[in-house]
Amino acid sequence: MGILKDKMIKDMIVHGYAEETIRSYTTCMTLLTRHFQKSPLELEPIDIYHFFLYLRLDKRADSSLIIFYSAFLLFYTLRDRKEMMQLVPFPKRKRSVVAVFSKTEITSILSHCRTDWEKVIFTLLYSSGIRIGEVVKLKTSHIDFDRKSILIESGKGGHERYALLADKTAILLKQYMEIYNPKSYLFFSHKGKDIAASVRSIQASFQKIRKLANIEKYGTVHTLRHSFATHLMEDGYGLVYIQKLLGHADIKTTLVYLHVCPNFLLKVTSPLETISKIKMGMFENQIQYGFQFHLS
Repeated sequence: MGILKDKMIKDMIVHGYAEETIRSYTTCMTLLTRHFQKSPLELEPIDIYHFFLYLRLDKRADSSLIIFYSAFLLFYTLRDRKEMMQLVPFPKRKRSVVAVFSKTEITSILSHCRTDWEKVIFTLLYSSGIRIGEVVKLKTSHIDFDRKSILIESGKGGHERYALLADKTAILLKQYMEIYNPKSYLFFSHKGKDIAASVRSIQASFQKIRKLANIEKYGTVHTLRHSFATHLMEDGYGLVYIQKLLGHADIKTTLVYLHVCPNFLLKVTSPLETISKIKMGMFENQIQYGFQFHLS
């Protein structure tokens, strides 16, 4: 689908889609083409139905199905053939409780980092809550030590935002930059300073560290982000504040952390507790009188 692929990429660029989304959607269309060995314009709604049946039988994750659906819907909508999706319902993501590391486990993970590079990158990921895809795109110019902030230039959905730069992280970053002298990308590849470190290499390093720390609970680099948000909530910060730091477009996405730390709800003080002792005493007397009245 060479010509169609080029046209789709141009359309997505015009509509302002992020690079990662463009890459994901074109990959989905390529897989659809290979599956049927024909152009997606030659397919019928029943073909899209059978393709999603194939994906379900292949045990694809709900998140993956949503990406496929969104890619196909965009492709056919741009060609006035939205009816191609009429036989397939929009995949619903099953709500699940995300994994979270305790503060003790976070301490153990960071203390078992084997190199300065690992220490800095995983400290930064936890202390700021940014995504692994965002950290590999960080450039030296994105770090503002004076304002204690990190500019996320191209976050999920192409939105910009600022993330936290903790004091301890800033100290590590300054030491790291003095030693490794990054030129463009903050975390560069061993292939050269003009090449960003790969997501795969960071994930692989994290799993080795997790095992060294003897943490049996399974988690990925993304679990550091979940832990950041959960620990903020446990420390009393509000959902809206956490939403902005995480870069969630919809607060419904942030609400998942209420399920992760139900104890947070138990720490909420009832408005009844704010009633003064004098008023409370009168209230108690009225209750006692009421009980006596009904018992008499």
